[in-house]
Amino acid sequence: MLLEAHIQHRFPGFALDLELASEGPVLGVFGASGSGKTTLLLALAGVLRPQQGHIVVSGHALCRRPGGVCLPPERRRLAVVMQDALLFPNRSVRGNLAYAPGAAARLEAPEGRRILEVLRLAPLLGRGVAHLSGGERQRVALGRALLAAPDLLLLDEPTSALDAELARDALALLLQIKRELAVPMVFVTHRAAELLALADDCVVLEGGRVVAQGAPIDVLQRPRALGVASLLGVDNLLRLRVLGHDAKGGVTLLELAPGAALAAPLLSAEPGSLVTVGFYADEVLLCLERPAGLSARNALLGVVMRVTNVGHEVLVDLTVGKETLRARVTPAAARELALAPGASVVAVLKTASVHLLGAGSER
Repeated sequence: MLLEAHIQHRFPGFALDLELASEGPVLGVFGASGSGKTTLLLALAGVLRPQQGHIVVSGHALCRRPGGVCLPPERRRLAVVMQDALLFPNRSVRGNLAYAPGAAARLEAPEGRRILEVLRLAPLLGRGVAHLSGGERQRVALGRALLAAPDLLLLDEPTSALDAELARDALALLLQIKRELAVPMVFVTHRAAELLALADDCVVLEGGRVVAQGAPIDVLQRPRALGVASLLGVDNLLRLRVLGHDAKGGVTLLELAPGAALAAPLLSAEPGSLVTVGFYADEVLLCLERPAGLSARNALLGVVMRVTNVGHEVLVDLTVGKETLRARVTPAAARELALAPGASVVAVLKTASVHLLGAGSER
């Protein structure tokens, strides 16, 4: 079990009273402003000492009140990344990364070099933090947290201070951290797209209480859970190998499956390297047959896995080889195409809709 928590704490005009258990490895905490999301995160971190309850992370009791242990923040082996990166202005990037006990040694070890590689921090090590961009500051904050070797990474609205393009890049980095560094996370968000892309489990808070829990795609189809969320812009985020380039045609071909390639705008990455690309679910058109006379370079044969009604929209998950793509259509289109699990469809996507996320690639 990743996390077990029963927390009761009263403030003037607000009470946090919740109970949850999650296998993780990534738990999303979703809800409107004032629902208690950040308060829950502060209780997990030990900044808030709840009046009653218990908190257990990966089998280790962090807090039992009243009358039991309540470890201070520095003994919980948790790392927190807030909305503001909160970097030390008098330290270089390297100095910020090496701040936590043991982080300086880890920075020079293979695990530290891997963190630098994933977060693309090596070129920044000697720089001061005053002139870093918002995206660079967030990457440094994530690196500092990971180099503390936490049992659990706590993230409070990790993309809220970034513009849309940087937010999508940050989300791709978090996915890479999840897949390649295998660090468990609890992250707070008000964006449904982030839950769908990153979380394995999610809880929805309302008025300090848990009102829904489950897989994101299941929870978000409940009208009460939707709240202020919009599914517009649900991302497809894929890590794909570069097959080759067509410089004259202005495209790079990325391997989706044996015999199936995704055409992206021309990239500089070497053939054989891996790149992360993303595109919006509402950019994917679904057809029953391969269209002719169309400018879009991508017409991908797939099989429908799942059709989910979410409010007045329909999310369609389909497989192309081993990859899963998501399309967003209207209920009318889903009915007309008779979309159902097992149905064969063609996913049509413009090359220009495929965006490179981050500047790095790897072999």
